[in-house]
Amino acid sequence: MSFWKMIYLRWDAGELRKWTTMKRTAYLLVPLLIYFVAHDAAEILLVLILGSLLGAGTGGAEFTAVFVTNQGTLQAVLGALAALLGTAAIWPALKRELEAGGKGAGPAAPEKSCFGRRQGSASGGGISEGRVTAYAFLAALAFCLSAGLNIVLYQTGFLESSEAFAQVQERQYGVPFAVGLVLYGGISPLAEEAVFRGLLYNRMKRCFGYGLALAVSSFLFGAYHGNLVQTLYGCVMGLVIAYTYELYGSFAAPMFFHGIANVSVYAMTCHGALETLGRGTAMALGVVMLLCAAGIFWYIRKRII
Repeated sequence: MSFWKMIYLRWDAGELRKWTTMKRTAYLLVPLLIYFVAHDAAEILLVLILGSLLGAGTGGAEFTAVFVTNQGTLQAVLGALAALLGTAAIWPALKRELEAGGKGAGPAAPEKSCFGRRQGSASGGGISEGRVTAYAFLAALAFCLSAGLNIVLYQTGFLESSEAFAQVQERQYGVPFAVGLVLYGGISPLAEEAVFRGLLYNRMKRCFGYGLALAVSSFLFGAYHGNLVQTLYGCVMGLVIAYTYELYGSFAAPMFFHGIANVSVYAMTCHGALETLGRGTAMALGVVMLLCAAGIFWYIRKRII
């Protein structure tokens, strides 16, 4: 069997236990490398195409004027397109993970999650009854947790202490609000969940167990964002996203949670809403929202799932 076929197939835990640590590590990391290489190559290609348009005669001059006026938006859109192309490069492997089965040399039949529910497929999930209610509570959890964490981090001065994070914010808010909602509420969650939960978490769970998969995938998800603020925030959110993935048994859950969290924070901070609140009021609000998140999480775990 070729190396690439081995990488793209879904192997069950029993087969993976026979592999060397090096081979299992390659099984985990090579798809991530494929994603990032495809992403960066696509971004470079798109920039070259854009550059050729900028220098194409009279039409190029007109396009240059549009580009200068909308530079932040165009750069964000190019990044989103590159993320989609990167996701397309790993789609065959991701599809097998979400289907949790299929034909081939070694893929397993659909398995149960760590909490005893069947893992969902690309088109279905582990919750058949009360789906609307279950996802409404999941949305409330995503909103309260993301908003509460951001308020507390802002009021402690942690957000403002990172120059790298300030640059990220400048890029994020350099696009029209509606475009930002699509990019950060749809495309970004799709690409990031495909990489960190769809592939890395699912494969690591079979290779090394649930606990290590939960911790390592969450840490890498945070570190991927490239600055201390988002590393801390991403680690916390990654843990909750992966845990709710197990609870709900469907890939729709982490994508939905991630999208709601991104949109909530983007809408809340886009116009500087955090800066208008008094320190005491804001901190109290942040703590209350985190307590609400804890209560909602308990309710989901005990009463809904």
